[in-house]
Amino acid sequence: MRWLYNFLLIIGLSVGLILPLSGQDIHYSQFFNSPLNLNPALTGMFNGNTRIHANYRQQWASVPVDYVSADIGADFKLRNKKNKNYLGVGALFNYDTAGDLDLQFTGLNGFVSYTINISENKYITPGLNLSFAQRRYDFGNVLSGNQWNGTAFDPGISPELIGGDSESYFDLGLGLNYRGQAAYRKHLDLGIGLYHLIQPEDSFVSNATYESTRPMRLTAYGMLSQPLADRLDLLVNAVYQSQSPYQEVVVNAQGKIYLDNTQNTALYLGLGYRFDDAWYPMIAVEYGRFYGAFSYDFNISNFDVATDGQGGPELALRYIFAKIPDGVYKPCLIY
Repeated sequence: MRWLYNFLLIIGLSVGLILPLSGQDIHYSQFFNSPLNLNPALTGMFNGNTRIHANYRQQWASVPVDYVSADIGADFKLRNKKNKNYLGVGALFNYDTAGDLDLQFTGLNGFVSYTINISENKYITPGLNLSFAQRRYDFGNVLSGNQWNGTAFDPGISPELIGGDSESYFDLGLGLNYRGQAAYRKHLDLGIGLYHLIQPEDSFVSNATYESTRPMRLTAYGMLSQPLADRLDLLVNAVYQSQSPYQEVVVNAQGKIYLDNTQNTALYLGLGYRFDDAWYPMIAVEYGRFYGAFSYDFNISNFDVATDGQGGPELALRYIFAKIPDGVYKPCLIY
């Protein structure tokens, strides 16, 4: 249990150092259920051969500037039975839309990782992400100051041209993950990821005179699973993300309750908190290889004047295809 104590101590010290920083709601509350967005090194880090997952989030549905985020992804393992090391490959589609201008973001991502067995039940995985992204908006919805004719708003006047209505770019991300696997239900992931290493131009105006590069995003996290009883596990997840000038910290704890002797069916009950922004309850069910989770944000920041405390719902779905290895084996989360 000493490693559990050390992990919780590290998380506690990190949160204490980060508390003075302001948080920003730009990521999934269930960050642990969107692994490819969290770190390229989590590609192939699961129990099985193929993983398909999808996420959906509607944020601030009670205000006019709400936005919707969604993704769907898949990752695979390519391995030799005689070698504990293996290659992971994956793909992810991201979509986001927001505001009256229907501002849209579309991202196509490819991932590759290589998991290295460094000692008994310990693994190090470096990962790489290559992506292509496009941002666009609906110019037909633009309303600008020049359409005021001195008496009233005149839709017959063309709105001010604010640049092209779309722009696109290529991007690059890197990550590293450590997995300690003491038993089937007892494991720890610690990782760090860096996105937007190229810092691409992110402006609708060509040759903009202002700073228009997309800043790098740093992600650092820990994810723990610890059995407490025959039919009960504790899951603890924490993440710190920084994308200048914004930072956020999200912590989450869940109880995983096994509903049958085969441990094939489970119920998850949990609670999460995004510092200075929101808290959220969550519930999830697992039946065989299918997993579904639902959470709802309750806003506690100064913006709750507009949201009336309501953040938005979030849904995560996952299905894993697994081929059980031949012969005598011991269940392992990353076989």
